[in-house]
Amino acid sequence: MNAPAAAPSDRGVLGILTDLDGVVRHWRRQGASAAEAELGLPPRTLSRYTSSSHSDAAHAGALTWEQWTDGVRERIAADHGTPIAERAVELWSADRGEVNEQMAGLLRRARATGLIVAVLTNNTTVLDADLALHGLDDLFDHVFNSAATGLAKPSPRAYEHALATMGLKPHQVVFTDDSALNADAARSLGMHAHHFREPDGARAFEDYLAALGVTLAAHADDPAPARPLRAAGPPPGHAEHDDHHSLRTRYTATGPDPKAVAARLTATGDAAWALPTGRHTLLAGDPEGRVTRWRLLPPGTDPAHAAGNPEAWMPAPVPPGAEYLPPWTPGTRTEAAAHAAALITEAAAALTRAADTQTGSDPLTAALDLDTARHHLTRLAAMLARRQPRPWPDAPAARYLDAAATTLLTASLQADPTTSAGRARSATALFHLLSSVRRTAALLLDAYSPWPWPDLERRLVPLLATTLAAPDTDALYGVELAATYDEHRPVAPGLAEALRAFAAGTLAGRDVLELGAGTGRITAHLAHTAATYTALETSPAMARRLMARNLPGVRLFVGDALAPPLPDDSTDVVVEHEVLLFTADPLAAADQALRVLRPGGTLVRLLLHAHGEDPAADLDTVYRAAAFHGRPAPLITGKGTDRLVTAHLATCGLPTAESVLAEYTEHTTPARALAALDARAWPYQHQATPAQHTDGMTAAELLARALPEQGQPVRYRLRALTTTKEAR
Repeated sequence: MNAPAAAPSDRGVLGILTDLDGVVRHWRRQGASAAEAELGLPPRTLSRYTSSSHSDAAHAGALTWEQWTDGVRERIAADHGTPIAERAVELWSADRGEVNEQMAGLLRRARATGLIVAVLTNNTTVLDADLALHGLDDLFDHVFNSAATGLAKPSPRAYEHALATMGLKPHQVVFTDDSALNADAARSLGMHAHHFREPDGARAFEDYLAALGVTLAAHADDPAPARPLRAAGPPPGHAEHDDHHSLRTRYTATGPDPKAVAARLTATGDAAWALPTGRHTLLAGDPEGRVTRWRLLPPGTDPAHAAGNPEAWMPAPVPPGAEYLPPWTPGTRTEAAAHAAALITEAAAALTRAADTQTGSDPLTAALDLDTARHHLTRLAAMLARRQPRPWPDAPAARYLDAAATTLLTASLQADPTTSAGRARSATALFHLLSSVRRTAALLLDAYSPWPWPDLERRLVPLLATTLAAPDTDALYGVELAATYDEHRPVAPGLAEALRAFAAGTLAGRDVLELGAGTGRITAHLAHTAATYTALETSPAMARRLMARNLPGVRLFVGDALAPPLPDDSTDVVVEHEVLLFTADPLAAADQALRVLRPGGTLVRLLLHAHGEDPAADLDTVYRAAAFHGRPAPLITGKGTDRLVTAHLATCGLPTAESVLAEYTEHTTPARALAALDARAWPYQHQATPAQHTDGMTAAELLARALPEQGQPVRYRLRALTTTKEAR
């Protein structure tokens, strides 16, 4: 047996850091191919379900291996059915790859030589079991798994953490990876980096080592004593949160090419490293190890795959339960307030810098400052809209943007940042959005930024484009919906009678506040008996329709249920008809209702639902399924809100009584239901593209042909949930 070679000097190579998959382990897609062949699926079908943002979340440790495979199974089942999904995942997950025996042998010889051998892999929580399965659990001195450390290649922090744990300097380590990008990142830190490629990958790597003066032991029959496997955990101070270590995407409208943007980012310290990866793309990592994929939009192009277009961001199909967005809890509200204030401050600072450089000689700096403001405002607008942490790991922020935010972000992206006029137009859109989210954050979270607003306005106002106005719209109840709302929601005689009886018995002679009065179709039957009647409506388009009714004695305010324009203890009854479920924070709105109620006053929530079979609802369900199949589902902001509010009031010591105000029958026909769908008379329909609307109508019309033309009677029930404020 040959004696092991002497270890290199302290100034030479002392360690090898290697990738796992594609280097030490090969994936041939045998399990996926077998599943596709057996189940009759087109080649590479499974890749659609396994390679997505969910796999990134699994590599970041946000999902366990089991959670990831469950998600793959659910996504396949949604398209192909449960039996196929079960079998496909069984065959796919059973494939654990094959060991590259030549490379494994080389690494064993390296350890016999006395080198420290470690693996740096973007992997999942199943890694330890895989290493044991393949007999590789004694091959490495250190295992750096992104799912455990939260640090993924090509982030510099991933390499720096590995070096620190190995106790070596960059020039003392040779890194090899089948990704040229990962090798480039290691090289930028001073490591010897080798791009591993087959065939003869192990031989080529040994030649690379030899060129560095490293001679490996001829055999590994008598290796150095095996050192215990040590999986490296997160370094001190590292936050295990997907916002801090997942690969994020940022869409920008900078004009210059990726090389110029990369040079600017690194020169100014905005990025620790930046690598152009294509004609319009680059990767950049900040000093904290967060990696961002930049997609540069050529000036003047339609940013169809940028902020505000959920189809460009969402995985398909939509994960189960994605529609259900519960309101803020006190804990999330407190945490979110600090985050919101920070985002507002960062956006304001970026806009201020853009204003300062607007007249200067560095348009790229001004454009990137605008991009920075857009990035922070996108995150904040989405956070305020969704009112909770992501419903599944790595869900994209743009999924939650409302129509107003989308309009402003798109306008800011379409403006040409290489011209003074374009930068002014972009700044105008972002300033409108900042003003909006600043008010919303204060209203919803009681969050305030310390940024000096008069100074920001003083700098920006001279530069703002006067042709761009903030959109007069509401996320769900915009101008188009308001125009068709009343036509397709006539108040049935049975409902009108019940409302008038309720008003006579509960509202007569009292001071009343109605939350979310809309176009006034319900208000018209409630207001006539009250002593004073205040109608509050958040949508300007709906409020204009209400005002046009000229209802006597009705005082109208355009505002939010989170801030009723009434003093404390000033009204006798607060009434709402299925409005809280569309409120940004139903629990906070309920608290505000209690605030304005006098002691002994009542909060009344009116709920109207079909009681029995409703063919119109079936048509709506079919429309929704067809319009949003394989696409982002429409956001329903308040599913189950009545129960949540009742439970919240109970925790305040205020029980809720339920009563049935009326039951009545209304005759409906398929033609009437189709007309409402065709006119987009339901809020969720305005989240569908024209093509999606066509798909939905086609499916609904097909079902309608199978229903009786004369329709059928549907039984409706009007309920009242009444909560009384304690008398002092």
